[in-house]
Amino acid sequence: MSKRSSNKSEQVWYTGHQLCKLLGIERTTLWRWKKHRFFPEADITIVGQDRYDIRKVKVFLQSKL
Repeated sequence: MSKRSSNKSEQVWYTGHQLCKLLGIERTTLWRWKKHRFFPEADITIVGQDRYDIRKVKVFLQSKL
């Protein structure tokens, strides 16, 4: 028998505040990154708060290295 995957799923959508906390950056750093032409656009906006796909943000960060 195969092992079952854990039911715990990784969060995909993050607000700007959550991204800053997760990545250990300041809001000004996120603001600069958003001005970069390759930074992913927000996929969802709910009540004026943008939500970013963490997978796309990680791809952006890998490309900067």
